Amino acid sequence: MTSYSLSFTPCFLGGGVTVGGDGRRSFVGLRPAKVSTVRWVQVRKRSEPVRTAVRMGAEGNGAKSNGVFDDVLRMSQPAVGAIPSGPPPEKPDPEELEKQRRDLGRILTLFMKLATPFWKEEKGERFRLGGVIVLTLAQAGISVAFSYIGRDFWTALSMKNMDKFMYQAELFFGALVIGTPIVVLYTYSRDMLGLRWREWLTKKTLEDYFNSINYYDIENNSDVDNPDQRIAEDLAAFTQTSLQFFLTLLISAVDLLSFSTILFSIYPPLFLVLVGYASMGTFLTTVIGRQLISINFAQLQKEADFRYSLVRVRENAESIAFYRGEDRERSTIEKRFGGAVDNFAKLLKGQRNLEFFTNGYRYLIQVLPALVIAPLYFKGSIEFGVVNQSFSAFNHILNDLSLVISRFEALSKFSAGIDRLGEFAEFLERKVEEEKNGPGERIELETTPEATVVLEGLTLSTPDSAKRVLLKNVDLKVEKGERVLIVGPSGVGKSSLLRAVAGLWRSGSGKVIRTEDSEVLFLPQRPYCTLGSLREQLTYPIRPEDANADDQELQDVLNRVDLGSLPEKFGGLEAERDWSDVLSLGEQQRLAFGRLLLRKPALAILDESSSALDLEAEGRLYEFFAESGITVMSVGHRPSLLRYHNKKLRVLPNGETRIEEVKRADVAVVAEAML
Repeated sequence: MTSYSLSFTPCFLGGGVTVGGDGRRSFVGLRPAKVSTVRWVQVRKRSEPVRTAVRMGAEGNGAKSNGVFDDVLRMSQPAVGAIPSGPPPEKPDPEELEKQRRDLGRILTLFMKLATPFWKEEKGERFRLGGVIVLTLAQAGISVAFSYIGRDFWTALSMKNMDKFMYQAELFFGALVIGTPIVVLYTYSRDMLGLRWREWLTKKTLEDYFNSINYYDIENNSDVDNPDQRIAEDLAAFTQTSLQFFLTLLISAVDLLSFSTILFSIYPPLFLVLVGYASMGTFLTTVIGRQLISINFAQLQKEADFRYSLVRVRENAESIAFYRGEDRERSTIEKRFGGAVDNFAKLLKGQRNLEFFTNGYRYLIQVLPALVIAPLYFKGSIEFGVVNQSFSAFNHILNDLSLVISRFEALSKFSAGIDRLGEFAEFLERKVEEEKNGPGERIELETTPEATVVLEGLTLSTPDSAKRVLLKNVDLKVEKGERVLIVGPSGVGKSSLLRAVAGLWRSGSGKVIRTEDSEVLFLPQRPYCTLGSLREQLTYPIRPEDANADDQELQDVLNRVDLGSLPEKFGGLEAERDWSDVLSLGEQQRLAFGRLLLRKPALAILDESSSALDLEAEGRLYEFFAESGITVMSVGHRPSLLRYHNKKLRVLPNGETRIEEVKRADVAVVAEAML
């Protein structure tokens, strides 16, 4: 921890308002008794690796302030220690520099694509941004005021002029009273604006994410990893950090203009030394640290993969326990963790090499202005307060010109986050364009008010890059109320055909004509249990308030699927549990049939949805289809299912299909075999 001690030196009033590592403006004064360079990414708990990496550099390198009243007395010079000397920078490779320029152009393009829509569409937020900018400019004015107050304060002290000294002290405290609320309101307004931006951008992204089942395509047919992290964490860091960087650039520009004027009026050669020093530092920093952006991007991905492997163990704990797969799972997790550790070690080495230069660069700042301007003071050409003011102006301008140096690691994390978000946004945009124009040859999906399913010349292939053909030229018509059982060996594409009918797989050719989405209900082998109450499980995917089902109707449905005891067991229909954990697979399948009984869709698509039920329970549930007249397409391997269907679609290993009528004799043979 950084400790602080009060020590009044000529820089007491010279610092004014400075930009902290987190982009905040604060008064300067209190002097650190020792230098702390521990990075934010290194002091986070090990249990939060993804949050550590994904913040994209919202925090900077130095120790953070304890608040405006601690910062008001911080000394501007840190204690000077030994400065390690690092290896000289390698000569830049022209091809590598060209690649970096292209990457920078892409990052800027992605940034504009992500940042522009909010400010275009939300006019009210532009006014709020204007208010934040006004507060930002007000802080610049405070900095200039402190510069002149500090100059006269130290001149009065050196001249032992008590009256002038007390007058300048009063001015200082007056400026402090005015400046404190400005600094606080600036930070609050900036962060609230970032929160509103995050809210808008997250809702917009979620809209695109759930549009046209993009969430399904990302999970199954895309190289875009961990969309949950990109939405929940990367977006939050992007909005907050973007505002911080923008406002930091703005205040730096104002600072640069204001204090350049002051410094140039004091001693022009000092200004020229400053420009040369900052330019040299910026160039060397970009050369030494150019690899940090790609390393940070890789770290985000490796940390997310490590976390995902842990989540999978939690979600599949019972299956792993049955297999006694602990050693295998631990080995897999340790392998992913090892990748994250190795990459982080590479990141630390890059940071180390960068700090060899930047630490020495920062320490030299403490004496460089004095070396240039001290001869004027010794000659009596300037007063002592002007020396102090030159230090203040020099440090302000150097901070402004050295943004790349002070924020390089933060910028590299930020760029990595933009790259991840841009990759995500580009995928969603591409899917929107495909929906409008079509990506070329694909299965045409057409809806009709009729409770029928028609397949015309359907050829189905896998949606991955291999495009393996599963089914060829399937022609099928399922009339209203008919029940078709799809049979065949495992792996020939039976479930894939259901995906094509549902509209999940569009890779191939031909046409699918079926009833509208609102009249289709899909029952998979492992039903989905949503987050929420027992009532919400039954009405899913419709919200309970839109389901038009009272408690008695829900209870009747539960009774019919042999789950009537659930409300009493768990505390009523409003009870919330992790239902996928507390219910067995058989109970989950019964619950899915309960949704079907409640919804009464025109078309039901079943993929081995009764595999965990006994034959008697299966029969009771399938009899509902004959009673209700629902059109059914189902996949199953049990011979007992034949009696509940009137057609079979047999899928052959070569991708061809054959339609067969279910004969009473076949059903009788199956029934006799089961006795």
